[in-house]
Amino acid sequence: MNKKQLSEMTHDEIKEAVKEKYGKVAKDPCATFNFPVGKEFVLKVGYPKEVIDKLPESMVESFTGANNPQPFIDLKDGETVLDLGCGAGLDLYFYAKAVGEKGKVYGLDISEDMVAKAKVNMSMAGIKNAEIRCGHSDSLPFQDNFFDVVASNGIYNLSPDKEKVMKEVFRSLKAGGRTIFCEIVLKDKLPADVRKNIDDWFRCIGGALPEKDFFSLMEKTGFKKIEVISKSRNARTGHPLAICANVKAYKT
Repeated sequence: MNKKQLSEMTHDEIKEAVKEKYGKVAKDPCATFNFPVGKEFVLKVGYPKEVIDKLPESMVESFTGANNPQPFIDLKDGETVLDLGCGAGLDLYFYAKAVGEKGKVYGLDISEDMVAKAKVNMSMAGIKNAEIRCGHSDSLPFQDNFFDVVASNGIYNLSPDKEKVMKEVFRSLKAGGRTIFCEIVLKDKLPADVRKNIDDWFRCIGGALPEKDFFSLMEKTGFKKIEVISKSRNARTGHPLAICANVKAYKT
């Protein structure tokens, strides 16, 4: 176990720790984690039970998202979509269904174990318009102006270089494309002790930004028409300063 304080860890060390932790979620989802994992949480945040009950158990058991972006994603037939931090593929499944046979969805995850699991899950669910790759959110393995939509659900706060992630999302979007961030943001700055422990980073609170800083970074990157579609009490961390926001913005 890494005994270093967060302030003592390099960006590469943080990314490796995240990769290891979420790899364990892929391989052993019934283990004990300090963040919610699996079907109970999936249903708690509002994914439709009638659909979830029909999906492969392995697609649902390793879910670790921040919330449920599906009511707000508003995908169109034929669109090209990136699910940033796709995990075992639950959101990716819904996106693939929404864009139809003429559309294409891509999943990206830092963990090879999650990528392998997601590929199996897509096959089991009969999804043929999905491609899943292993990679980092701060260096996307995609060309410029490629996606109509880039979506993330609880991945942004796991990255130590948030400015690079935001720039990569912007770069990979087509002109007129949009992003949906389903992420934990803060009402105010966190106490210093919450910023010390890597375990708080894993549960997406230690790396979270104050709401105003999150929006300022989006504006600085070049996003326009930034809109908070929804805010809700954060079910993932339970911290009183944390809220979950679904934020939409456009590359014009």
